[in-house]
Amino acid sequence: MENRGRGRLRGVAVLAAFAAVAVTAAVWTGSSAASSKADGNPFAHYGNITLNVWSADNQDPGPEPVIKALAASFSKKYPNVTIKLKFYSFTSYIKIIKLSLNSSNAPDVAEGNQGFQIDSALVKAKLIKPLDSYAKKYGWDKQFSAGTAQQFRWTPDGNTFGKGNLWGVAQFGQSTGVFYNKALLKKYGGDPNNLPKTFADFETLLAKLHSNAPSSVPIINIGNKDGYEALHAFGMVQGAYVSGQFMRNWIFHAPNSDFTAAANVKALTTFQKWFKDGYFGSNYNALDENTASAAFAKGTGVFYLGGNWQAAVIQSGLKSNAGFMNMPPGPSGKYVAIGATSLPWHISSKTKYADVGAAFINWLIAAPGSAQMMYAQNQIPAVTSAPAAKGNAYLTSVATGWQQLVKSNGLTLFPDWASTNMLTVMGTEFQKMIAQRQTPEQTAKTIQNEWATFDKTLK
Repeated sequence: MENRGRGRLRGVAVLAAFAAVAVTAAVWTGSSAASSKADGNPFAHYGNITLNVWSADNQDPGPEPVIKALAASFSKKYPNVTIKLKFYSFTSYIKIIKLSLNSSNAPDVAEGNQGFQIDSALVKAKLIKPLDSYAKKYGWDKQFSAGTAQQFRWTPDGNTFGKGNLWGVAQFGQSTGVFYNKALLKKYGGDPNNLPKTFADFETLLAKLHSNAPSSVPIINIGNKDGYEALHAFGMVQGAYVSGQFMRNWIFHAPNSDFTAAANVKALTTFQKWFKDGYFGSNYNALDENTASAAFAKGTGVFYLGGNWQAAVIQSGLKSNAGFMNMPPGPSGKYVAIGATSLPWHISSKTKYADVGAAFINWLIAAPGSAQMMYAQNQIPAVTSAPAAKGNAYLTSVATGWQQLVKSNGLTLFPDWASTNMLTVMGTEFQKMIAQRQTPEQTAKTIQNEWATFDKTLK
């Protein structure tokens, strides 16, 4: 889970292109924060320079073409600046980025990775620059809510996550939600035009669908072979019982954070009961994430609880029958679910062109036309000012899901960030719980013990 979409909580989806604006057809007009000093070149005094930029976002369809197109348009806007991009696989990138940023040939701008493994280490070693002044200059403090920006914050010693300086910002929003098959929902007693408004209503609907559907039909489809999709699904149930800040505090190791809190155990109890009641069918441990989402796209299951990065696969199969919504909220009325941004962009402490690097990062996240370019590559813009996806109501609903979570302060981030071994521990303990081999209380206790063990290393 150490990086969504590259072998962590987010599996790599085989994406189908949406019918949207082509990346190469973006029109660079209008004004925005990305166009400061639009009529001049504040970087002309450098002469001809090269900005070396490293990324692990190497998917196509996916982020890579967006980054390439934005790099080209940035150089067109500032002709003396050449952007030299270098893409890596995530696995290779994580192995080299700390050493590379500490070398004499460090990139000027590079992606990191939220959590204690990478970003904490980069801050501790003083390999990246704090970006607070640029956040004020470009309005990043408005483009990212306070809760969303916590994932980019560290104290200068790199020990405290979620507080302190801002060290990065990111392009894409990646969150989990409820995909539904409109035809099957209607067939088994639901109404695609009158979806549940509350978590209690959703539970009532689950029971109704389960009673009406054949026993061979899973009401909820997930692929938990790799151990993390159950965690995705639980994050949506958990959101009806606890706040986004509850989980972020736990991930950040805020004092007195406790996975065994009564409300969280209630969420675990509900989740276990869904398995006991048969809502997930019997095949969920035999399928991985991509296989399960592909099966859902072919008509298996009424709901798929998973990441928005599977949106294109699902639409390619279900066509007009594909729908998406966030899990309806609990009594708080707040949308809460697992989600975070893509990898944060950092500026190297060794660069001679920090101001150029900051301008390029801002161009990546907020350039005119960038949102439609992201949609065209099946990516959801992270910034709060992003417009709807032109001509694609389904993709707009997926983007709305991200914005609802952001505006409800409901992103819980990814629970494995809480320790370097948390994915393994949570995956194992959830398997025992959903198989009814241990209680929710026992599950929470073991997970909290892992948290406490890692917490001691931070002190």
